[in-house]
Amino acid sequence: MNAKPDARRRVHPVVRLRSAVAPIAKSMLLQIGGYAAFRRLMPSRGAAILRYHAVCGEEGAAYCDPGICIPPHAFEQHARYLAAHYVVLPLAEIVQRMGTGRALPANAVAITFDDGYVDNLAAARTLHRYGLTATFFVTAGCVGDGEPFWLAELRTLVAAIGEPTLNLLVGATPLTLEIGSPQQRRTAVRSLITVIKSHPIAIRESLRDQLRQAARHPSLPRCILNWDELAEMQHLGMTIGAHTLTHPNLPSAGETDARREIEGSKERLERGLGVPVMLFAYPNGGAERYMTPAIARLVRSAGFAAAVTSRNGVAGPRSNLYALERVQVHERLEDLVFALEIERVAFAPRPRSLESAATGGAE
Repeated sequence: MNAKPDARRRVHPVVRLRSAVAPIAKSMLLQIGGYAAFRRLMPSRGAAILRYHAVCGEEGAAYCDPGICIPPHAFEQHARYLAAHYVVLPLAEIVQRMGTGRALPANAVAITFDDGYVDNLAAARTLHRYGLTATFFVTAGCVGDGEPFWLAELRTLVAAIGEPTLNLLVGATPLTLEIGSPQQRRTAVRSLITVIKSHPIAIRESLRDQLRQAARHPSLPRCILNWDELAEMQHLGMTIGAHTLTHPNLPSAGETDARREIEGSKERLERGLGVPVMLFAYPNGGAERYMTPAIARLVRSAGFAAAVTSRNGVAGPRSNLYALERVQVHERLEDLVFALEIERVAFAPRPRSLESAATGGAE
């Protein structure tokens, strides 16, 4: 079994549109007030739920994919612009309005973060300075003295292995990965992530054990928030949501483990924070199927009021509260505003019951 990336994967329409509109054109539209005019003439009646992960510099490459890192200076630009031009609401208020049929204010935005990276505390402080709030979906089993966050651990383990070739067993199936160069190691990590997402949790744990032995158990940098940091974020007006216990791909986990991951994340966070945890984010994205109607029913039966997905789009009255669309965020302010003003029209979500596959985001 040799894991190889699929170069033939179909390019999503959002990606095609972003590529077609040159960066210089986006910058000019921002500078001359084109987006502001569009916002006045065609205000959004839905809710743009922004999907961030990490706010970090080069140090973030040790624990997350560079594609989901927003540098601190860029994030501050985002916060400043959002505070000046949009109505930023808590996600819980948007959910409550949508659930009761109450209209949203024009150009409503909610800010969310996935995973619970330690750099999110600084992001929360930045948001607080601008009078903004956000919902942080935390991988609950990795908080404090919990287990290592497997996506980050993979990077550390693969980097620590000195051999040029890595031989693993996925169950009873051999898996060979070349790791002799930095590019090969990056490719190997991506391949391992894909393999893990498509198998039950027991396979993930077996692969982690094999990698730990091959890497000789190196020390792991802390990358997930602790309880004191989460408490400070609450004090700053942030909301904490659940993102499972250990970030599995829920449909691959099987019903028993999926239920444990969903219910356990709610229980652990409520016990540690002392407040109800009512919002959930399905982990993973990209090409893998990461949620199903059965998984959404488990989220609802666990007592969550709503759940967000990785599907790119602006949530609206026709959205399902347990499959809310979100807007994937990138570094440049021009790209963020382009998504909020142009993509919301070009890719308005159609009515649908529940997600079955993702359209964006590696983690």
